[in-house]
Amino acid sequence: MSLFGAQTLQLFWLLAFGIIYSSASSFRLASYYSSHMVLQMEPSSAVVWGYSDMGANITLGFKEKLYQTEAQTASFTAEGVWRVTLDPQPPSGPFTIKVTSNNQGVQEVIQLEDVLFGDVWVCSGQSNMAFDVKQAFNGSVSMEQSYQYTDIRVLSVFQNDSAVPYYDIPGLYKPWARPDPDVLGKGAPGFLYFSALCWFYGVNLYNHLKYPIGLVSSNWGGTPVEDWSSPDVLAKCNVYKHSILKREKDNLAIGGPHDHSGLWNAMIHPMINMTIKGAIWYQGEANTPSPSSYKCLFPTMIEDWRDKWYQGTGGQTNPSFPFGFVQLCTSSNPVTRADENYTALRWHQTVDFGFSPNPHQPNVFMAVAVDLPDLTSPYEAIHPRYKQDVANRLTLGARAVAYGEGDVVYQGPFPTAVIRIASADLLVEFDDGKDVLRMNNASGFDACCNLSAEDCPLVGISSPWKPVTSGYELGKAHIFFQDPCTAIGERASMVRYNWRDMPCTGYKNCQLYDAKSNLPVPPFIKAVEDGSRLRPKLKFSPSGL
Repeated sequence: MSLFGAQTLQLFWLLAFGIIYSSASSFRLASYYSSHMVLQMEPSSAVVWGYSDMGANITLGFKEKLYQTEAQTASFTAEGVWRVTLDPQPPSGPFTIKVTSNNQGVQEVIQLEDVLFGDVWVCSGQSNMAFDVKQAFNGSVSMEQSYQYTDIRVLSVFQNDSAVPYYDIPGLYKPWARPDPDVLGKGAPGFLYFSALCWFYGVNLYNHLKYPIGLVSSNWGGTPVEDWSSPDVLAKCNVYKHSILKREKDNLAIGGPHDHSGLWNAMIHPMINMTIKGAIWYQGEANTPSPSSYKCLFPTMIEDWRDKWYQGTGGQTNPSFPFGFVQLCTSSNPVTRADENYTALRWHQTVDFGFSPNPHQPNVFMAVAVDLPDLTSPYEAIHPRYKQDVANRLTLGARAVAYGEGDVVYQGPFPTAVIRIASADLLVEFDDGKDVLRMNNASGFDACCNLSAEDCPLVGISSPWKPVTSGYELGKAHIFFQDPCTAIGERASMVRYNWRDMPCTGYKNCQLYDAKSNLPVPPFIKAVEDGSRLRPKLKFSPSGL
């Protein structure tokens, strides 16, 4: 939905913590343009827009070039709205941008200082994205070191929801700023600003790319994906029930609203006219009570964000911009939790492929987090403090997928096939038999007994699922074990790995990792194939293990 094709906006300016944008004159920039900002660099063009009296002539001066336009009618406000698309710029800065409004001979000037061009990333989700820098391991050190990152700039969006789409951000915790401990939330209550994952991710990108990075933190704890999805997404996924606004906890930053499209309207939609590089996402815990709809909602939300950002910026934001997400770690009750909705949600985060990118998630990358549990976290186990590790994994995905670095290993090995090589023996082959595995131990596998693969339930920790307990032999590209179903006169039709709420009880202590990168094998579920058909291509046999 573009800036000039919108339904009516009922303006709502926050007083508490937010920044109010008003003056005697209507001439001003949209809320997320200010001194110290980062604008999106080439090959895209940055869009700058704002308000003025209807018919006012607008001149934007930048690098000795004048861009001219006129404030026009827009359906979402009674004021005039103007818009300028800059020429593509290389990573560079700082610059001054001067915007002048001339309305019947009355001139007004806004001058922005210290403007950079680089990559702009939006960071969104629920409490694990809202989890701020000071709460993370190494957070205090990172805040003190933030002064040196003068070419990283941060913007913190105030938490707000709405029944109708906003076309400007109603409030900010902090406008664009150079980072320092206060800007990163040193003195603020927890789970407000600035996102630890977002900050660590930005630092990693800057250290690698060596050019400006803009980070936008827009998140709210305890919120389901429906809140962040437009009505178009909900309709495509047949999600029509509009739940009442409610709070889960007294701390609103942790227990946010459950109001369909409310956060899309107030915290994402206002930014679709700002050109961006991509987005990262850490959300899903709030959808674990009923995870099945996530398989449709999540990929559809990604595509919808892409489409609307593309339209909102007049084609300047990539219509398939890179999108990174974090696969869920664990719940608040990781040891005693009896259901396995976290496992189903993890699987649906990948649209049931187990990895990303995949055919339904192009240009999407994933950071696995099941091996980063934090049982002593003062914020409960559902909020692990290992945000730096998560950011490191997301950065590898971004380098490979968003920036096209073909030599970067960014995800752990994945099974090519589960093969029955004897009546009672199964073999899991990884990455087409490449030598990729490092193994801490042999465990974590279950087999589904005496059912067709289609009939094996996605959740459940008992019959027909049986744990693999014997016959393990390990190789660098495969695992061989005995089919536990044969003990009861049945045969496995599917095998799954790490299918528990918290499958790994220690930090980076899951069973299987990539031998070089030490990235974990993600949880997976895969049908058993007949080995007789595949035997000619096998490079190994049980006796050769």
